[in-house]
Amino acid sequence: MLLKYKYKLKPHKSQTAIIANWLELARRQYNYRLAERLNWFEATRTPVNACPLNVSVVVGTLHATSVQQIYQNIPEFRTQTRDGRKKDISGNPITRKGDKHPNIVNGYVSWETVQLADLPQTKKLFPEYKSMHSQVLQDIIQRVQTTMDNFAKPDKNGKTSGRPKFKGKHYYNSFSYPQLSNTNIVKNANGRYCVNLPKVGLVPFVFNRQIPKGFKVKTGTVIREVDGWYISLTIEDKTVPLRRVEIQPTEKNSKGIDLGLLHYAVTSDGEFIEVPKFFRFSEHRLSKLQVRLARKQKHSKAWKILKRKIAKLHQLIARQRLDWQFKLAYHLFSNVSVIFVGLLQISNLVRRCKAKLGDNGQFLPNGQSAKSGLNKSLQDAAFGQFVQVLEYVAWKLGKRIIKVDPKGTSQHCWECLRKVSKSLSDRWHSCPECGQELDRDYNSALLIQKIGLLSTQEEDITSVKTAVRAALAEESRALQPPFGRGEGSVGSMSK
Repeated sequence: MLLKYKYKLKPHKSQTAIIANWLELARRQYNYRLAERLNWFEATRTPVNACPLNVSVVVGTLHATSVQQIYQNIPEFRTQTRDGRKKDISGNPITRKGDKHPNIVNGYVSWETVQLADLPQTKKLFPEYKSMHSQVLQDIIQRVQTTMDNFAKPDKNGKTSGRPKFKGKHYYNSFSYPQLSNTNIVKNANGRYCVNLPKVGLVPFVFNRQIPKGFKVKTGTVIREVDGWYISLTIEDKTVPLRRVEIQPTEKNSKGIDLGLLHYAVTSDGEFIEVPKFFRFSEHRLSKLQVRLARKQKHSKAWKILKRKIAKLHQLIARQRLDWQFKLAYHLFSNVSVIFVGLLQISNLVRRCKAKLGDNGQFLPNGQSAKSGLNKSLQDAAFGQFVQVLEYVAWKLGKRIIKVDPKGTSQHCWECLRKVSKSLSDRWHSCPECGQELDRDYNSALLIQKIGLLSTQEEDITSVKTAVRAALAEESRALQPPFGRGEGSVGSMSK
């Protein structure tokens, strides 16, 4: 099991200067290595219709750049400098010192290995990098590799991230020690807890919670935030299995939750939770600070002070929201073991309205001005973050959360599953079929719970659409006469 514990660092002035300098050097190294990868990517691109199917894209199709220019700074082979750590059955190293390995395979470069091998040359050209720990530099190369993999390789849903961007000073805020251990947490001569960071020293920190017994510290990431420095420790205990609890939901041990903006959450047991609106309540103060910031000369001392105040206010809002969501999650799990929640597509909800063009080519009003206010409220509510908090709290308490497709949950009756069309302004559900009269969001919460309970019993019921189809099939089976008892049945003929 892997966990992450975050602690507040209290470095001395000299240590703060070292850490800040390292962060800037790490940012520059990241941008340089990313530029190498992107330059290679651009130089070896080719139109799809000009790509031969039986030859490497790199070797078979190049633009004006020749093959020699593409490979001129990349050594063909690399020589291993020490025995490998992996061993065979007899205990001998699989790879040994002096072995040669190709850097270019079928025209493609092993960029991670090439850039890692180039770090000693970087230290010769730029002596300031000698002060950095070697593993911190190596982690920068691994970050670039991860970024390029996310750009080039699709995930489990078949999607890739956008083109990697170079990091500005305010967008590269951490560096990592890939190998730390429990021995790095010590007490100094004054009895204060410190974390021993190689080449930085004993850095005091707020050790507000102990490392659980049996867990070992694996890595540490130093993070810069607006109110100071933090360290995130990754701890692991291989003896603790990572299991998800399989609880069979019933009507008594479960509840459904409908998320919205009129009420933040409405539960199937009749509880209405109001929207906190942390950003909205601080919006006036934030706008006043931003107006004052616009009047200051950029990068002046007063400008930097105001920038810091704005950043700290944004941090306060985010922390208030996250703290409230954790408290709400524990409250919702206080009397049930399973929670059904609608899986909202936040990116679709906050999408801009489509442009409307008139006959003369001019843009017509499309309602985006009103939609922008709705988008701000949706982002202030942070439903996506709340679902992640629910998942974490469920895992921590040994309980379960099940996601349900929310499409159609506001347009159907929870009792009879009949469609009752409503506009967004209609806040009351009134079913002409079964006579249900209740709040619209309360009806949605009950329907989400009902769909969730059906989905755990029958695999094909995962949404309102499939639940309605199953209900109609059940009604048709109930109206048909039982086999063997009709007038034309075999039993009646034998009589």
